[in-house]
Amino acid sequence: MTHKCKVLVVGGGVMGASVAWHLTKAGAAVTLIDSGPGSTPSATAASFGWVGGSASTPSDDPAAFALRLHALDEFKRLERDWGLLPVTVRGALLWGATTDETADLIAEHLAAGSKIESLSGQQLRQKEPLLVAPPDLAAWAPDDFALEPTDLARCFLQAARAEGASVLSGTVQAVLYAQGRAKGVELQGQSIYADKVVLANGYGAVALAAGIGVDLAIEQQPAVLMRFDAGKNVIQHLLCAQDLELRPGKEAGLMSALDYPQQGEAGLQALADETCQAIAQLLQLPVPPRLHSIEVGFRPMTLSKLPLCGPIGAVEDLFAVIAHPGVILAPLLGKRAVQAVLAS
Repeated sequence: MTHKCKVLVVGGGVMGASVAWHLTKAGAAVTLIDSGPGSTPSATAASFGWVGGSASTPSDDPAAFALRLHALDEFKRLERDWGLLPVTVRGALLWGATTDETADLIAEHLAAGSKIESLSGQQLRQKEPLLVAPPDLAAWAPDDFALEPTDLARCFLQAARAEGASVLSGTVQAVLYAQGRAKGVELQGQSIYADKVVLANGYGAVALAAGIGVDLAIEQQPAVLMRFDAGKNVIQHLLCAQDLELRPGKEAGLMSALDYPQQGEAGLQALADETCQAIAQLLQLPVPPRLHSIEVGFRPMTLSKLPLCGPIGAVEDLFAVIAHPGVILAPLLGKRAVQAVLAS
């Protein structure tokens, strides 16, 4: 009988689940280790879930933007494999502070290869009837969409299990290491052995790698996800305008992605109040939006700004798959991990 490569994947967020599915589908015997219920929420749980390139400016980082556009094609592959994805809304609308700013935004995206269109104020009003004062010009990104990140992770995990992967829950305390090779992990005092170990647990990989002398150039940056009670069908698309990123929630209400306040946790309530006011100025709502919840997620950011997907350090059979934005890049990096892990 042919030996199946035994792979441990550490991390049950969208990145780890994608890696587990892709490796299992490629023939590996995969065990995914999730931190389990009651643990610190992963970056996946606090992700906004915007899949597309229109919310970023191509000239800020041309290489990263090109990678993002390439990664979007992988979602079409997922739809072919799975059928429907956990998409909440399709299409994004964007505009700047002035008509010239919006026109420049559209021109830059078209030059970079984005699928983006110009809309008049009347066309914008047809797409979003509750806007208080539609601008004369807006950008329309028809292929952008928002999905529920935790649902996407669950889809990857279910698909991996269907292919034969197993799942363990608990805290990984260390990578087992001997004679220059990773041999497995220590999971809550128990040794779990494998041929290869993949760290796909975001910033948590830093401490595990450091435990065997591998330095990962990764930092974590906080971001805020707010949910507001605002009824159903308040907006129909993703919106990026007037210093707001908004989308409909899965069931109802609104979600907004925001930068972490400089005042830290003490500034969150003021940020929520300002966001409620900004939403009320943007949309004609029957009642003002009411804050439902605030989540702070910590995004793992490589210092190079490039995804980490491959062997790390001088330790054989040890790999890492870490990147931001994780939701957009997870299908592509899961696919790349097959070559990196199984061909080594």
